[in-house]
Amino acid sequence: MRFIQDLIRGFRLPFQGIEYLAQHRSLWKWALLPAVVNLVLFSVAFAILIAYIPTLYNLARFESPATQQAWLWSTSLSILSGTLGVLLIMLSSAVLAIVFLLISKVIAAPFLDVLAQQVEYLHGETQAATFNLGYLWRSFWVAIGAELKRTGFVIAVYIVLFLLGLIPILAPFTALAGTLFTILFLPLQYAGYTMDHRLMTFRQRRALIAQRPWLMFGFGVAAFLTIFVPLLNFVCLPILVVGGTLLMMEFRTGQPPAISGMK
Repeated sequence: MRFIQDLIRGFRLPFQGIEYLAQHRSLWKWALLPAVVNLVLFSVAFAILIAYIPTLYNLARFESPATQQAWLWSTSLSILSGTLGVLLIMLSSAVLAIVFLLISKVIAAPFLDVLAQQVEYLHGETQAATFNLGYLWRSFWVAIGAELKRTGFVIAVYIVLFLLGLIPILAPFTALAGTLFTILFLPLQYAGYTMDHRLMTFRQRRALIAQRPWLMFGFGVAAFLTIFVPLLNFVCLPILVVGGTLLMMEFRTGQPPAISGMK
């Protein structure tokens, strides 16, 4: 079935990014600095999450009423508190991941832009990028403009989810919605450089999700998981940018691009 093929295909894209970088050593210099930036920032994010896990878990605790049936209330509230606590930690993890992803992308944007352009060049889709301070400076400000638009959209969505999550009965649903939103948003982040080269509007980018949702979902799930894999998260940013570039080339041609490239 098509949706299963797309789901598997999307999930494999980050791992094909690893294979692609292994076969094209000329890309390594553009992948190294973003990887170092990602290592530092996500180490900070992980430390923050670990430090606040007890606080987040305690936010979902309920006090048992002093009644004759206190043991029954205590058991029920313990189960509910535990469930809400885990969901709150999941939502916080998703929010923290996306925030630090946005920060790391802005810092590493010029180098990731060149990386995506070089991948396209290997497939004959663009000219080779030239490394110079002027190009990096222009690319940096272009990336900031694009990131501000995406960041504004993300912040607006998470504010709505946070406010809805303050309603106890909606908390489980907002946690799930936040995780799903993160998964679907990640492909737009990692393919963003290629989309910038093609001057795609934010509305056109969001339309890609509706065009092939399972392909985007599969890529998003893999990207979401690799962010939190120990010893892999420090290299996942350039790998996923390569995967996102391959994703966009597949959208253009309708066929998965060759890992070996054309040049």
